[in-house]
Amino acid sequence: MLSTSVFSPRFGRKPSGALVPWVLALALSGAGLLDTASAAADTAYHIRPQTRIKVAIVEWIAATGEYKEWTALNGEYVVSQSGMISIPMIGEMQVNDKTTSIVSADIGDKLKQITGLAVAPTASVEVVKYPMIYVSGAVEKPSELEFRPGLTVKQAIAMAGGSQRHSSQTGDYSEAQQISYAGEINRMELQLKQLSARRARLMAELNDQPTITFPPEIKAAPDGSVIKQIMISEIDLFNARADALRQQLVSAGDLETLLHNEINILDEKMSSQDEQVKIAQDELSDITKLVDTKILTTSRKTSLERIVAEMQAGKLDLVVASMQAKQKLSETERDALNLKGQRKTEAGQQLQTTETDIEDTKLKRNTTLQLLQIAGASLSRSQSIQSLDLQPREYWITRGGGDAAATQVSETTELQPGDVLDVRYNISGNLDGTVLSSVDPTQSQ
Repeated sequence: MLSTSVFSPRFGRKPSGALVPWVLALALSGAGLLDTASAAADTAYHIRPQTRIKVAIVEWIAATGEYKEWTALNGEYVVSQSGMISIPMIGEMQVNDKTTSIVSADIGDKLKQITGLAVAPTASVEVVKYPMIYVSGAVEKPSELEFRPGLTVKQAIAMAGGSQRHSSQTGDYSEAQQISYAGEINRMELQLKQLSARRARLMAELNDQPTITFPPEIKAAPDGSVIKQIMISEIDLFNARADALRQQLVSAGDLETLLHNEINILDEKMSSQDEQVKIAQDELSDITKLVDTKILTTSRKTSLERIVAEMQAGKLDLVVASMQAKQKLSETERDALNLKGQRKTEAGQQLQTTETDIEDTKLKRNTTLQLLQIAGASLSRSQSIQSLDLQPREYWITRGGGDAAATQVSETTELQPGDVLDVRYNISGNLDGTVLSSVDPTQSQ
């Protein structure tokens, strides 16, 4: 509250008859009533440097019954850093650490001495603007504030926007990101295990191995786990494909055996047929000689020639059948080789695709891991900052400027003009007894 010595009559004007006794009494009382009013309003405040005060000086002329205003001296004065003000006629006068009532009396006394008046003029001094105080540290709006008498540390913090608040939705968002990235990494890790098991199965097929050699991390998977189920599935698929190939090769082998038997039988038939043809030809030669000697008729020779021709035609049929069987045998053997080659070709193509998928998944996993580390560091920073909201505050006042030492105070301590209030976190220990420290952004949760 601003302190003032109230003086209401219009200066330089003669009071009316009804007011003369009151004005005369007021003038005769001098600074007494004014000082009483000023002291009542300003008992707690002592003028400090940078205070702006307003001075009003009037003189009661008893002979004429009029007030005389000292306009040349009236006005506003700023207290210098050394606690001085400079008033015309009076010059510099010390006002530091004095109340407005004392300054009013001092001005009147000095003017009385200088002018030689019998009665000192009446001076009114009021504070127009108090000096500033400065609030810094853990507050919402660190700033300079105008002092007022009775201002406490708690009130100054409230005027600076209250204690600093760090809580926001940033931490929740970072935590949601962290959960999402962690889920992606888990999914990719499972996918890598699945691809590794597939690669082991394809390599076994490509190298004609009787069993699959799985990586140790897959073989060591506990029973009932997802990794164990993946391994069992790959083994079942490997066995099924091996059984299918084996059955196809067995079928091809059976067909080869049948064709070999057929070829052998045809060879035997051809041998028998050759013997019969030779016998028939020998008989035909004999009959031909007899026909030439007119012993046998030509019809006998003709009948035998027809039989030899039929036997030779039958031999040709056996040769054709043997050639066809041999051709089919060759095709069957080729199909058996194709079955093995086709299996290796498919295994090689699938293995190449699997290797590409593994490298691509690793790249995605590493990228997601980096994002997780960033989100984790951001969350850690947010949680560390938000945890400051739970820390107690300390209040330190630097008074007197220069190299003055700061003093720790309480919320109820009253401030003085020019004080610098610093609000600090009590970080001597966290809630769990550990010291708060800055977050290392390279660490992930």
